[in-house]
Amino acid sequence: MDIAKLQKQLEAEHKALDQKFKFISDLQALMKKHGQTAEGLLEILNETEAAAPKKRGRKPAAGKAAPVAKKAAAKKPRKKQAARPLRKFKHPKTGEVAETRAPQVDKKIRGWATELKTDWRKLEV
Repeated sequence: MDIAKLQKQLEAEHKALDQKFKFISDLQALMKKHGQTAEGLLEILNETEAAAPKKRGRKPAAGKAAPVAKKAAAKKPRKKQAARPLRKFKHPKTGEVAETRAPQVDKKIRGWATELKTDWRKLEV
């Protein structure tokens, strides 16, 4: 039984090697027909990889070949998002004023709104 398994495995490997050899011989015939060298072909492939948009997704699994190093493209600096405007809120009973950039999450302003049973937007000065 072990011999049968080994023979099947050997046949599969032989088939894969035949396909690889056929691919290489076809590629060499095309390179000869168009007057290209292996180095020239590698240059062309590297240029197209650099021009192609970077794919997002999973990293290659361990044991697989790492991608060919690409030329570092000049990165544009990221624009900072504009700061939210500073807003003032006043407690109508105590006269206390609070300043915040995010009133919907400010605990003091939300506390005032629940205490007065009103919307926090109505407390803005």
